[in-house]
Amino acid sequence: MSVSRRSLLKNAGIFGASAAVTGPTMAMSSKPAVDPLAEKVIVDFGHGVASGDPLSDRVILWTRISPQINAETEVTWRICEDVEMQQEVNSGTVKTDSSRDFTVKVDADGLLPNTWYYYQFSAGDKKSVIGRTKTAAETGLDRLRLAVVSCSSFPHGYFNVYRILSERNDLDAVVHLGDYIYEYGVGEYGDKSLELQRDLLPKHEIVNLTDYRQRHNLYKRDPDLQAVHQQYPFIVTWDDHEFANDTWKEGAGNHSDNEGDFLVRKAKAKQAYFEWMPIRNQPEDLGSLYRKLPFGNLVDLLMLDTRVEGRDEQPSGLYAQQIRHDENRTLMGFEQEAWLHNQLKSSTAKWKVLGQQVQIQQLGPVALPDRLGGGISFFLDTWDGYTATRKRLFNFIDDNNIDNMVVLTGDIHSTWVADLAHDPFDKRYYNGDTGEGSLAVEFVTPSVSSPALPPVIGDIAAAALKSSSPHLKHCDMVHNGFFILDVTEERAQADWFFVKTVKEKSTEHNHAISYKTNDQANRLTKAIAPAIARPNTASLAPLESDAISA
Repeated sequence: MSVSRRSLLKNAGIFGASAAVTGPTMAMSSKPAVDPLAEKVIVDFGHGVASGDPLSDRVILWTRISPQINAETEVTWRICEDVEMQQEVNSGTVKTDSSRDFTVKVDADGLLPNTWYYYQFSAGDKKSVIGRTKTAAETGLDRLRLAVVSCSSFPHGYFNVYRILSERNDLDAVVHLGDYIYEYGVGEYGDKSLELQRDLLPKHEIVNLTDYRQRHNLYKRDPDLQAVHQQYPFIVTWDDHEFANDTWKEGAGNHSDNEGDFLVRKAKAKQAYFEWMPIRNQPEDLGSLYRKLPFGNLVDLLMLDTRVEGRDEQPSGLYAQQIRHDENRTLMGFEQEAWLHNQLKSSTAKWKVLGQQVQIQQLGPVALPDRLGGGISFFLDTWDGYTATRKRLFNFIDDNNIDNMVVLTGDIHSTWVADLAHDPFDKRYYNGDTGEGSLAVEFVTPSVSSPALPPVIGDIAAAALKSSSPHLKHCDMVHNGFFILDVTEERAQADWFFVKTVKEKSTEHNHAISYKTNDQANRLTKAIAPAIARPNTASLAPLESDAISA
């Protein structure tokens, strides 16, 4: 066995002796379990492994054990330079129990920047599969490739997108923009043709902590989702369905009085989310998840919460079109707004990439110029319902000459490619032919499996929207899929890929369209072909553990 890099760094006084561990129950321990039942605890790692929130020196490692008895259990983790798990760079032992649903989350530190690692968990004589992860670059990055996905409804179809991504070896990370799970019960939103094969647990709508945990449990048992988590770190944010449809800070469209206090429901959904997702834990109140993840000097990835943190209720009723322009309303909370503006202004990265939930672009039809306070929109769950938040952001970009902002969006189960301008419907402020007046661009990812529109209806709707929206360069409302964001110093390009089906397992997919924005152009240009993939030097993690039991 070769001398580990961790040993060399530790002897040189560079590497700390232990890693940070997230969560109140995850204290480091080198002692054996004192519980007399510990030796009798039999576990498995049936939910796979995952990693996330990569920084230049650390990354979150996640797993979940399934013990046969309810007892506190020690879990050992190791992270190594090699897939054979011989060149260890860090390790530790943590405890988990029913208070966190037997999930395990470690913030493994002391790692090198822009480096692939392999990791594994063990408990007793059982071992998890080996996972692969990668840290972010600290400086000098010349290219970043991110898969961008959202909206995975379990009963609507198979997670073929996840399987396809797991078999690629040309990505750095996966960005998931929310609706990772759905709250509905059987028959409330699902596809009845798949209910026998993709049955929900629990069968009813999820409303309490046990329910939310069980739904996350179901998703993490999916082999295709496990496969992509095993190969790549995830960078996630939630949308509404991790809570309830059309969530805002104090309620949701899919919440009724007989389901109890919504704020209690929201708190329990958050708790389950932070237990089950490979995300770095936020302050103890779990109030927010907006954060910055830098990738060298190339990209600052700003992950936003436009859904739960501070969103005022969506406009409705007779005066909805007036309410949406109220200057006192906010989509993300004024504190998060100020944070975002400050991050954009202070960023020294070439590209400022926003990962968020709902469309920022103006959505027609529009009767009067939006800048003048008029206009009509029927998409009031998006930024169209909170035009003051959008106006403040666009004015800030304009006033501070901020270039190279790219917005990544999910939620709507379809593909949209748009320039972002003060008022794209008024030629005084935006020229749809040249892109003059555009401040930034928006790339919207289709869904993993959640329902799109039927072909004829979807094609007609997309054509109508595009014909009335000069800033909308492409729209597809029919296909499931994903896009790859490929970023270099010269341009940020999005390449869309559509899957053939979600009704049966298949990895068949095709390239659909590509668009890019060039450095300082702040507007879209159609790309003639997808960016050429650059295979990673690190091999994929093995699909099966070499040692499920010692």
